[in-house]
Amino acid sequence: MEEMSLLKVERVSKSFGGNRVLKEVSFTLEKGEILGIVGPNGSGKTTLLNVLTGIVRQDSGSVLFMGRRIDRLKPHQRARMGMGRTFQITRLFSNLTVLENVIIPMHYGGGGADERKAEEILKMVGLFELKDRKAGNLSLAQRKRLELARAISVEPKVLLLDEVFAGLNPVSVREILELLKKIHSETGVAMVLVEHVLKALFQITKRVIVLSEGRIIYEGDPEGMAKSEEVVKAYLGERYEAPRGQRS
Repeated sequence: MEEMSLLKVERVSKSFGGNRVLKEVSFTLEKGEILGIVGPNGSGKTTLLNVLTGIVRQDSGSVLFMGRRIDRLKPHQRARMGMGRTFQITRLFSNLTVLENVIIPMHYGGGGADERKAEEILKMVGLFELKDRKAGNLSLAQRKRLELARAISVEPKVLLLDEVFAGLNPVSVREILELLKKIHSETGVAMVLVEHVLKALFQITKRVIVLSEGRIIYEGDPEGMAKSEEVVKAYLGERYEAPRGQRS
């Protein structure tokens, strides 16, 4: 019998007023896979993540997680099933400590507040020495690390990452990239990365979906993107060079 996909999205559509943001989007994510989702601004990428996590409800189509339809489940119910999420603009409790920021989602996710486990997670992401610092005093790169710590604190089966490299300098991009590889290696968690920093993305994923105006115009390996005239026209531009030996 064929093994069940971890995540299965079937013909999902979503409109806001007269603006159709997603148009019958379908794809699967396998256990332990890392999938990249790219496309121009306004192509529906963040809306897709919001549909998957229950922040907004699709107009039609279905979302299955571990073989179960989750369309009507609330965000916290999906989180408890194993969906972790980070946001393009970090959503931290600025007046609480780094450690407290990790403990809270652990309790919210149904696992209870385990300070020792939270400290181990902070060690993994390189923030243990800052555990007593207020989150509002962290740098952008540190806030990104804390968002990742919060997301993995609930032991997710899939991490949905919304532009985790956005706003970072090249050194911080490399550091976050290595951290994602470490998290994947040590936990086996599947990942969906919505991203514009393609050079970094292509070092961690072997499969990419390109969205444009709410529909999928390409699905395949990163190298093939540059060979798609539709992708070049809609997103990459004529000067784009295909990645060479960037994938790990």
